Amino acid sequence: MKRLCLIVLMVLVASPLLAADSSHKGSKNKTQGNKAGLEQTAHQLLEAITAGHIDKIGGYYTADYTFTGPDGKMVSGEERLKQMAAMGSNGPTFSETQVRTYGSTGVVTGIATTKNNSGGTDQARFTQTWTWQGGRWRLAASQVTRIGQ
Repeated sequence: MKRLCLIVLMVLVASPLLAADSSHKGSKNKTQGNKAGLEQTAHQLLEAITAGHIDKIGGYYTADYTFTGPDGKMVSGEERLKQMAAMGSNGPTFSETQVRTYGSTGVVTGIATTKNNSGGTDQARFTQTWTWQGGRWRLAASQVTRIGQ
């Protein structure tokens, strides 16, 4: 009987320690789903867009990603990749980027600057909606609005 009581006592004492250890293991994945993780992921995507690395860009999209352009037309991820491929290596540069997270959802905003045909530049504000999906940040939707036109 003493032996049984000792075993039960040991289990009760060890249970909180085991629970704390298992929650710590899970926190590693959760920390990647935080604001810092989204900042890093969004920065990597914007670099790929600027460099024209179309093969990398699609990997950030959700399966049902949509893009709404400055003309108000909505296209699928596949169509958007074709549009960006047509731009070649003259991808936009990005500034004033801000990242916010709300649980498993994130919003990235900023300004995209592109060169136009007359040698000047055009600017647009962008909004990206991200979701923490399958252990990583994925871009679900983005939208662009021209500035001053």
